[in-house]
Amino acid sequence: MLRIVKILMSFCLVMGAFSCTQDNSFQLTPPKKVDDVKNPSGGGSGSGGGGSTDSDAQRQARLGLTPIVCVYLTEYTSESEFPDETEIRYYTHVNYGHARFVDKKAGTGLVIAKPEYLKKLASYKTNYPKLKILLMVGGWGKNADGFSMMARDPDKRKEFCQNILKACEEYNIDGLDLDWEYPGYGAKDGDYVNGYSTEDTANFTTLVKELRETLGPNRLISYAASDSGKYMDHKAVLEYVDYINVMTYSMGDPPYKHNSPLYKSFQNARGGAESIEIFYGKGVPYNRMNYGIAYYGHGDGNIYPSSVQYYRINQILTQGTWTDKGVTHDVTGYNKRYWDATGMVPYLGDASGRMYASYEDLESIEIKIKYIKNKGLLGAFGWEYREDEATGTLRHAVFNGLRGK
Repeated sequence: MLRIVKILMSFCLVMGAFSCTQDNSFQLTPPKKVDDVKNPSGGGSGSGGGGSTDSDAQRQARLGLTPIVCVYLTEYTSESEFPDETEIRYYTHVNYGHARFVDKKAGTGLVIAKPEYLKKLASYKTNYPKLKILLMVGGWGKNADGFSMMARDPDKRKEFCQNILKACEEYNIDGLDLDWEYPGYGAKDGDYVNGYSTEDTANFTTLVKELRETLGPNRLISYAASDSGKYMDHKAVLEYVDYINVMTYSMGDPPYKHNSPLYKSFQNARGGAESIEIFYGKGVPYNRMNYGIAYYGHGDGNIYPSSVQYYRINQILTQGTWTDKGVTHDVTGYNKRYWDATGMVPYLGDASGRMYASYEDLESIEIKIKYIKNKGLLGAFGWEYREDEATGTLRHAVFNGLRGK
């Protein structure tokens, strides 16, 4: 009860400090030291909230190195940016995508984009045998189409499970990361609405059960989940999956919302820490969750593009410009770095403090890493590899924070 009272008091203070009905109401504060990071829920041993009947010994054996430092790597990564054997050691797990249905209307078949990338990743296991590689299937909007049609049909589920097993065996990889965004949700993309059913949530549980039966006790199954905690019966699937990647990013757009705040701030519905508590309240132990870290930010869609990759941030801060496809855009006057001491994230704004882009940097990631360790989460994952600087500024910070000496 005391903790509830403290949380309610903190909420009232936040709402009072960050009322955003007008642009000039944005509160500008100097950066806080990492030691000042808040942890309103206290530390966690990673034990409570629920559990699974899956053998703990089996799960631990297939889990690999912990704490997990996972990164999503996609076919959009150029050959020149592809990680070499030195770079790959900054990750314990790599989720490679995308794999999608051949016939999205029917939910049949499976095609892997740039399978040569998957083969190259698997080759690193020779010298780095503890590396875990998972095939990412799905995506957002149209890319999630096919899941509902497959999951509602026993024969199609069987075909899907067999296709995943075949991919694991053919490419010498360790399992599957499901990216169904989202069961029971009709994701809109312009005039297009993907196929979905009110039975999707129950069918998702059936699907992962059959995946576990097909893949056996030695392969990993994870899935990406909305920061809202909706769409899946997370407690029910814990018997069959190893962990959940909570997407604690894309949580809002400027000028009134952060992309990935650690705590609720401005007009965000929640921060990442509040999302973790939602999952915990639904029966998911802390040590079955990975915290999502974005290697990109969101812009206002006018001065800044809707997506602001971190590799552009230095240019933005030092030159007042950002360049895309050979075109340089002047953002001078909108590129002052501010720090939100409630959300624990930076943002770019004009002289009045009005937010135009929200992003992650080394300071905010260091604070998130401290939160992850204090809370007892399983680890962290980053979306996505190519959006960081080529030198791996943010990616390496996550590894060094969780696994570095």
